[in-house]
Amino acid sequence: MAAPTPPASGGPGGRRPLCGACARPLAGCWCACVRKVQNATPLLILQDPDESRQAKGTAALLARCLSRVELRVGERFDPPASTAGLVLLYPQTAGDVARPAPAPQPAPMPTATDRRISEAPITLIVLDGTWRRSRRLLYENPWLRSLPRLALDTPPPSRYAIRRAQADSQRSTLEACALALTQLDGDAAAYAPLWEAMDDFIALQQALAKRPPPPGQAGAR
Repeated sequence: MAAPTPPASGGPGGRRPLCGACARPLAGCWCACVRKVQNATPLLILQDPDESRQAKGTAALLARCLSRVELRVGERFDPPASTAGLVLLYPQTAGDVARPAPAPQPAPMPTATDRRISEAPITLIVLDGTWRRSRRLLYENPWLRSLPRLALDTPPPSRYAIRRAQADSQRSTLEACALALTQLDGDAAAYAPLWEAMDDFIALQQALAKRPPPPGQAGAR
C-alpha cells in the first residue's frame, strides 16, 4: 500500500494550519494512515504527558484505529473501584524484584482458549512513554503493580525505524498492542490493518524527514 503524500503546509503569518482531527500541522497529518479495527479486548492507554507531545508517537494513531479504546494522559491515575479483569502489558523485570517492597507476583495469564471457555472479561492496560517514563508511571501508580502482567510471546523485529529504542526487545505502543491483542484474541487477521497503519505512518514520517522545512521554520516538524 502506498504511503500517504504529506499535504502542503503554509499559512498567513508563517503559522502552519493544523488538522482538525489529529491536531498535527497539515504537512504531518496522519489521518490517512488510520485503519478501523473492531478489537475484541478493550484497551486502556495511560500516556505520559511528555509522550503526548511526541510527533512520532503511535498511541494517538492506535486510539483512532481501535473501536474499544480509551486514552488518558497524566502521571498519576485514580485506581478503579475494582481491578478485576485488568491486565497490564508490561514485562516482569529484575528491577521489580530488587525493590524493598516488590509487587506481588503476577497471576498466570489464561490462554486464548481458556478465555473463550470462561468468557472472563479482560481489559488490557498499556503504558505509553519512553522506557524510563513508563517505569515512572508504574511506580507512581501502585495499583498498576498489583495487576497480572502480560508479556509478548517472541515478538517479531520492530518496524519502528523512525525512533531509536534503548533495547532490541522494545516496541512502539502500536506494535506492542497489535501483538498483545492478537495474542489474547487469537485472531491475527483482525489486527492486520494495524500493521498497515503502522507502515503508512512510518513512511509518512520518513518522507517528512526528507522534506525541507518552510522558510522561517527550520528544524520544525
